[in-house]
Amino acid sequence: MVEIEGFASAGRTNMHRLSLRAGLYDVVQGALAGSGVSWLDCYHSDLGDGVLVLAPAEYPKAVFSELVPAALAALLAEHNRVHRLPERIRLRVALHAGEVSYDAHGRTGAAIVHAFRLLHSGVVRDALASAVGDLAVIASGWFYEEIIRHSPVSRPEWYRPVLVEEKETAAWGWVRLLGPEQEEDVGRALG
Repeated sequence: MVEIEGFASAGRTNMHRLSLRAGLYDVVQGALAGSGVSWLDCYHSDLGDGVLVLAPAEYPKAVFSELVPAALAALLAEHNRVHRLPERIRLRVALHAGEVSYDAHGRTGAAIVHAFRLLHSGVVRDALASAVGDLAVIASGWFYEEIIRHSPVSRPEWYRPVLVEEKETAAWGWVRLLGPEQEEDVGRALG
């Protein structure tokens, strides 16, 4: 799940928002493709200021922490280099895995609800707001313990534990900030 920071801010016009949405889809689709994940294989639902992407179980979960964040950061840097300030994109990304239920209207399930709670938590919003870079990734406790912690490629040392308290949810998450001064950025933003 991916969401644009400050999408509805007063300094942005509807034209800016159209540019932001086009950039969001270019960046997300490009990062997935560059990581070996086909957009067409995934279920995706537009969120207005973001997109919910559900990857099929055939894809290794590690791809989403090992490859996708760096690809997103690189594509965000390219996008932001050529766009005016109101059309520059900073993203929050939530990583989680779990069971999903299907109905005639789309997808639902506790796993999706949990990912939304992580993505909308004050702790990840605050981390990105004080970061130098353009990307904050928050992984669920489960995703960190089962996937990221066991992968030297995912750089588990660049994640910091945070307590997420959002609506009915109180759970541990793990935040990683990606930007030009990543390691210093994480420490400063998360204290």
